[in-house]
Amino acid sequence: MYQKITIAGNLGRDPEMRYLPSGQAVTDLSVATNRTFTDSNGQKVTETTWFRVSVWGARAETVNQYLKKGSKVLIDGYLRPDPESGGPRVWTRNDG
Repeated sequence: MYQKITIAGNLGRDPEMRYLPSGQAVTDLSVATNRTFTDSNGQKVTETTWFRVSVWGARAETVNQYLKKGSKVLIDGYLRPDPESGGPRVWTRNDG
């Protein structure tokens, strides 16, 4: 099952590209989104949410070439929940 997501934000650091043993390119992005609202005391509050996004294949190479820290991005993609918990998928890369 997939849930569609659209993320509009800014890159928090330069893209990180790597190649899998199969030769396929993968670029990881760290995207910050900001939401400003007024709290119950009438104070403006800015809330930042960070997303880790992976881009695959030829698009990964293009993203790595043209984007840098601070670039504005609009990402359309899909979330894949963890099949066991139903929650967000969380993992650690083998290469650190």
